[in-house]
Parts: sequence; C-alpha cells; structure tokens
Amino acid sequence: MWRAALAVLIAAATTALSTQALAWGGRGHRTVAAIAMLLIPEKAARMNTILGKLEQNNNFIDAASYPDEFLRSHDPNHKFGPWHFADLPDDGTTFVCGKCLFKALPANLAKVRAGKNNKATAVAIAWVIHLVGDLHQPLHMSGRLRGGNDFHVTYRGKSECKNFSGGEARVELHSVWDDCLVEELANGRDPQQLAKDILGNITTFKGRSEIQPANSKPWLAWGDDAHALANSVAFDGLQDGADLDDAYIKGNGKALDVVQRQLLVAGIRLAFVLDKNFK
Repeated sequence: MWRAALAVLIAAATTALSTQALAWGGRGHRTVAAIAMLLIPEKAARMNTILGKLEQNNNFIDAASYPDEFLRSHDPNHKFGPWHFADLPDDGTTFVCGKCLFKALPANLAKVRAGKNNKATAVAIAWVIHLVGDLHQPLHMSGRLRGGNDFHVTYRGKSECKNFSGGEARVELHSVWDDCLVEELANGRDPQQLAKDILGNITTFKGRSEIQPANSKPWLAWGDDAHALANSVAFDGLQDGADLDDAYIKGNGKALDVVQRQLLVAGIRLAFVLDKNFK
C-alpha cells in the first residue's frame, strides 16, 4: 500500500516541479522533502491530499519551496522574512529570537498537530517542510555578515553559478551554500533521485542518532549544530573575495560533504517531526 502511495507522490512531484530557486535552493529544499517522503510514505500521502489546497507547489515535494516561490512574492512587507533564519552569535552571548525560525517552526507544528483539513493546515505543512530545511543550511544559523550575504567570493573562478531553475545565481558565500554546492552535488540528478542516493539503505528515522535530543524543542540543538558548521566549514579560513576551489569544496569534511550530510539529516529530522505531529 505504501509503495503505491509513494509512486503517486513521486509522479505528482515530478510533473509539478517549480522553477524559482531561493533558500537552500529549489533542489535542496525538495531533496529534504523527498528524503522525508521516503521515510514516512503513508503520512506523506495523507499530507499530499491536504497540500492540494495550495495555489501552487501543491504536493509534498514542491511544497518545500512554497514559502519562497509563492509566499515571498505575496509578502510585500516581508513579514515572513525573519522566519527563515536565526542569527546565532559567535561569541556565546544569549540569542534573542524575536520572530526567528525557532518560533516559526513550533507555531506551524501546532497548526499541523491540530489536524484540520483546510488550507491553513496546508500552508503550515509547507512551512514546516521548508523551515526544517532552512534550519540545516549552516548560514541560515549564522549572524556573521548577514549569514554570509555580505561575504563576497567566487566559485571556481566564476561570479555566478547555476541554480535549480537553470538560471544563474550571484555568488556570495550564502548563495554558494544555497545553490552552487547543492547543484554541484546533484550533478543533474532531480530531487527524487538525489534523495534516494543520499538516503542509501536507511529505511526509517526511528532509532536514528540524528533525531536526538528527543525533547520538546530539539530544533534548538539542531540549529546550534548548523551554526557550528558555519564556523568550522563555511567561513573557515576564508577572506572576503576568496575563490572557492577544490580545497574548499571537495574532500572529507569539506563543503560538499557537509551539504550532503545536512540534506540527509534534515530529511531524517523532518520525517521525525512530521510523524510526531501529524496524526
């Protein structure tokens, strides 16, 4: 039964992929969703029915980019802008969230938990899928130079790199992690195939170390982990204006390795929080 549901979901997502790429990039966000879908196929199929109420991106995989590809263009005052990140400080000082991701995620999980079959629930599901992805992009958890948006680099000698839509993204360190690295990792694979390849022989989130700590607000620790990666990998040893080549991109513990791990961990954790909150 679950295999049939999964096949329907994959077919729907494959025919409905949207084009605009923002945040992790369209491919990154959809890959996180596709990993979760493989781990909770029956619940994903049920959520897919509710997500059909969205104006666009109305399936489980595409909904991962609904906040970027639909809501952003309908939010002229950028009231949702702070939801996508948390500017965690590097000096250990107390972080005050305001309207950041750490408040947006549990607020939307509460709407998912309420279990209503309406558009508001569909929007909340889309936000949860998206925010768990954002939580694992290291520069969405860093306050340094606006999460790397004000840190200028080139990528393999170029000032632009391809994004999910086939267009070009201007290269700052933040966009390197949103787009350039994900596109290089994918090497042409669509989100469904990339998800399968990253997931490998993992068949469940249950019992996985990645879902720890198993408390009421695990995303706080997950955000700290991503913030640490921003410092130890994303910004490590770089000066403004650097060119990012193989020494930065490839190798054990280097940028591509970290991106693959973060996509995997995000998908596993997304399956965990949705399974826990969607009944």
